[in-house]
Amino acid sequence: MNPITKDVRAALDIFAAAWTEGDQSALSSLFTESSVLHSSAHGQARGAAEIASLFSADLVAKTSLRVVTTNHSVSGDDRRTVLTSYLYGVSSPSDPTPSTFGATLLADLVRTEDGWQFAELRLSIPWTDGDPARFVPWSLPSAEGWKLGDATPTIVSELDSPWSRGVPDLDADDAVQQAADFYARYAWAIDQGDIALLRDCFTEDVSGSFPPMGDLHGRHEVIGQMKSFRRGWPWMQHFGRTLHVTVDEAQTSAHLVVGRIIPQQPAAPNGQDLYGAHYQLDLRRQNGIWRISSFDYIPGWITTKEP
Repeated sequence: MNPITKDVRAALDIFAAAWTEGDQSALSSLFTESSVLHSSAHGQARGAAEIASLFSADLVAKTSLRVVTTNHSVSGDDRRTVLTSYLYGVSSPSDPTPSTFGATLLADLVRTEDGWQFAELRLSIPWTDGDPARFVPWSLPSAEGWKLGDATPTIVSELDSPWSRGVPDLDADDAVQQAADFYARYAWAIDQGDIALLRDCFTEDVSGSFPPMGDLHGRHEVIGQMKSFRRGWPWMQHFGRTLHVTVDEAQTSAHLVVGRIIPQQPAAPNGQDLYGAHYQLDLRRQNGIWRISSFDYIPGWITTKEP
């Protein structure tokens, strides 16, 4: 892993742990006095103290659950980076009122004397599940979908994402790391409804099994079906973790195995990571960009110890 990616991911881990624990001091250390927060649930805030206060208040309100991060992507350089990530909050298995939530994070970070800090943080919380009382302090989207008077989305992928802004790839020369990180870009594209970005995730001759849409062939059919499918499920999030990646010697083709994380059941009773399905993806590298050439989504619970 690129050292910059490692350090930025470490800042994200601190954020997740501090949000879980309501640790206002740790949260404050991640922001500056000029930092800005745009949160669909919390509203807008500026400055380390105000932002940290909003997140730490979630624990007081009993909203906070153990926050887990997935689907990471880091781009930029050694002074400024853009981070995308999915997060989900999950209650303890022994909780009498189990609850979960999902979030999408987009952040611009700057390197300061205190390490990597969030200059601007955009956080969208598109869904919750379980005890409604846990989420009373938050502003949440209507179950009915868009209606007149709704707030503007916190994240507009076509304008805000690192891919739309042309932020340079930290691992432009590392084909293996690019392939390993590919799923984050693919999931972001379909979940954000960013069809232009999704188009760039497939080769022209892509084919495969796409439950529940069925067997599809060619980019036109795949993108067309995905675009229609997404309209009926606007708050989807495809949480996943790359479990295995192989890249050929010429670094032009790769095979990716991705575990599909189900936030409501992310672990087996023994604590082992559990996946509700997995992807078998063949990738082809074209003009330096990895794209899916063969797609197979396989339902069924698995653990990483299974072949």
